[in-house]
This record gives sequence, C-alpha cells and structure tokens, in this order.
Amino acid sequence: MKKTQRVFLLFSAIYFGFILSLGLWWLHLIVKYGEQVDALGGSINGPSVAKMVKWEGATFFTVLILLSISFVMLYIKDQRKTKGLQAFFASMTHELKTPLASIRLQAEVLHENIEDSQNKMLTNFSSRLIEDTNKMETQMDKILQLSRLEGGGDLILKEVELTGQITQAISRWASLQEVNLEDSQEARIMADPFALELILRNLFENTNVHAKDTPIKMAVSSPKDSSLVRLTYQDQGSFSGELKKLTNIFYRHNSHKGSGIGLYLIHRLMKKMEGKLEISLSPESSLCFTLFFPKART
Repeated sequence: MKKTQRVFLLFSAIYFGFILSLGLWWLHLIVKYGEQVDALGGSINGPSVAKMVKWEGATFFTVLILLSISFVMLYIKDQRKTKGLQAFFASMTHELKTPLASIRLQAEVLHENIEDSQNKMLTNFSSRLIEDTNKMETQMDKILQLSRLEGGGDLILKEVELTGQITQAISRWASLQEVNLEDSQEARIMADPFALELILRNLFENTNVHAKDTPIKMAVSSPKDSSLVRLTYQDQGSFSGELKKLTNIFYRHNSHKGSGIGLYLIHRLMKKMEGKLEISLSPESSLCFTLFFPKART
C-alpha cells in the first residue's frame, strides 16, 4: 500500500473518531441536562428546548456523517479509476514493447546491409529509423516503470558492476553522442538492472532533447571509506529554471520538448534503490547530475 493511501486512511480514522466522539458527547449532554433545559424552556413559555436541540443536533450530525461518507466514496471511486488507467497503460505498453523491439532489430539488420551498399541516403534513413525506434522504446519503458512505481511496485536489487553497465548503455543508447567516461574503475553496486538501464537512458535522452550535440562527461568514483558509489553526469546544456522543481513530475521549465517524467523517474528509482540523486549547476549554468548508489554487500 502506498504511503499516501496509508496517510489518508489514518486521517480518515482520526476524523471519523472525532465526529463519533463529538456526537456521543453531545448525546451525553442532552440526556444529562435535558430536564434542566426543558425546565428553562418552560419558564419562558417556549417550546421543548431539549427536544429542539436533540433534533437539530441529530440532523447536523447525520448530515456531517453523510458528507464524510460521500467524500470517502468519491476518493475510493477515484482510486479505482486511477488504478484501472495505470493497469491499462501498463498492459498497453507491455504489448507494444514486443513489436517495437522487432522493428528495431529489423532496422538494425537493414542498416548493416545498406551500409555495405554505400548508399548514403538510405544509410541516413535507416539510422534515423533506429534512433526513432529507440526513442519510442524509451518512452514505453518510462510509462511502464511509472505505472509500476505509482502502483506501489518494488524493485529487485542485485549486485551490478556499474562501469560495465554504463559502457553497455553508451554503446546501445548514446552511440551518436560524444560521451567521455573519465574514470572507468570497477564499482560494484546494489541496483535493479532494468531500473539502472532506464536511469542511464533517461540521462542520455535528456541531453539529446535539451542539449543536443554537446559532449557528455561521466565519472565513477568508489571511495573506500564510503558506503556509496558516486556517478557524475554532466553535459554543456544551459538551464535557468528552478533546480528543486526538476524532479517534479511533468515539470519542463520553458521547454516544449520531452515528457517531463524522465528526471522524476530517476529520482523515484534512486530512492527505491536506497540511493539518491543530487542536481547542481556548474559555473557555466549547465546541469550536473550526481547519483549515489549503495555499494554491493561483500
């Protein structure tokens, strides 16, 4: 169960407990002091004050309970609708991944054969087809992982060699970008392999969308006196928005490109893997992403 749902249930229980206690206390006062209130009403030749108070109190209490129940029912209905949409998008994304992977594989085969023919126009078209297919695969994986996270899904942490994973990700997802892996020392971390791959893909895509054709600097450091492995990622793209909002879902500052969920996913996935993401600005106003992964337990 998600944290927000647990908090809502807790506050709902407190709220209903308060309303019930208020109603019982009101009833106790009417029963205990009803005769005195009636006597006061009779002394001023008025109606039965106790009876009037009972009816008004009962009406108010009933309306309050009915409104509370209505709000809870609307919340439950909204949650069911949200879960249904999440399940639909997860299922749709999963179904589309297979044909997309097949299209990408066929495009790569065509690209290799076209390269042999030395036809530059066809080579460019096939390269663009592979690039666009990779983008679609990345977006599908984003939606799938987002649905899992919002649905309360867990990750499976395993021992992973970080530098090797970065090298593979560069060759597969950033082959058209200039990436300088400055420190290639071996670093074993605890991570979910699929989540780690998606994090790297999101970083490369973020550069491709917002800082195209800029060199990327990456470095891995594993201090012996620390329980964390640090990965730094920096391109030369400029940013003038609010750093704190970068990990908010759908935040894109002034850009009309991208979906606004990439950095949000990185932030959520790092927390799920017991790591963290820090974002800072360099003196040249370019973004620097620092990711801290827990070291593998030896």
